[in-house]
Amino acid sequence: MEKTKERKKKMIPLFLSDLDGTLIHEESAMISSDDVQEIKNWQKQGYLFGLVTGRDRVFCMNLLNRYEIVPDCLITCNGAMTFWKDHRIDASLIDLSVAKNILKELETYLDTIDPFFTAEDGSNYFLREDDPKRIQKEFAYLGWVREESLKTYLKSRTEGLAKISIAAKSLENVQRLLPEFQEKFTNVEVMTTSKDYIEITRKATNKAHAMTKLIDHQNLNLKEIIFIGDGSNDIPLFDMLECTYVMRHASDAIRKHAQWEVSNVAEAIRKERESR
Repeated sequence: MEKTKERKKKMIPLFLSDLDGTLIHEESAMISSDDVQEIKNWQKQGYLFGLVTGRDRVFCMNLLNRYEIVPDCLITCNGAMTFWKDHRIDASLIDLSVAKNILKELETYLDTIDPFFTAEDGSNYFLREDDPKRIQKEFAYLGWVREESLKTYLKSRTEGLAKISIAAKSLENVQRLLPEFQEKFTNVEVMTTSKDYIEITRKATNKAHAMTKLIDHQNLNLKEIIFIGDGSNDIPLFDMLECTYVMRHASDAIRKHAQWEVSNVAEAIRKERESR
């Protein structure tokens, strides 16, 4: 009996970028013209491009559509959701009962934080129920903020949650609450994704976890995957991949995990295009 031949690994380079602090700045949520042009130059050469981010798919697609960029893949919600083209190929969700218990615990912290969940259609449901108008105004930058509370929404939901987001309002709150939440919620992953956000995903779910799913699904070659990021939630990918770039503004603790330092995404893509 003949042995089944192993599928040949795809040798097409795949460039993956983090979003906040890397491809976009939190203040503007815009991509620079230089970065846009280099991404398009990369794809014109027949190479692949995608995002690996804590953001949800709707945000990513709306952002890229604005610049007429069509991604080949998306890893969203810090690795909880993985997409190839328009198809979801993996979902690592927090069990609904676990999520409800976490949210019940978080109710005691509502004087300093605002927990919420971003649904698959991009709408955001907040745990706080007392002042929906204020929530809608304060978090208008997220897009669609629903008046219906998260507790009410979850009564009719049957699928688990990709992530629970926590707006901590300040770096000081993040630094104070992160270790406390990590100690309290040991059955999930608790991480910081920006200077004022803490996010919770299913246990053992991160960007590297999602990358293994993507590699297996598309039979990608690990050596042909390039990644650029700037945050602590990018470290699992920095440690997993051979070709990695880090933004120069990242902390020393993060920069040491990547191969090269650059000022922007365009610089990294140019280096990769020139090397080929």
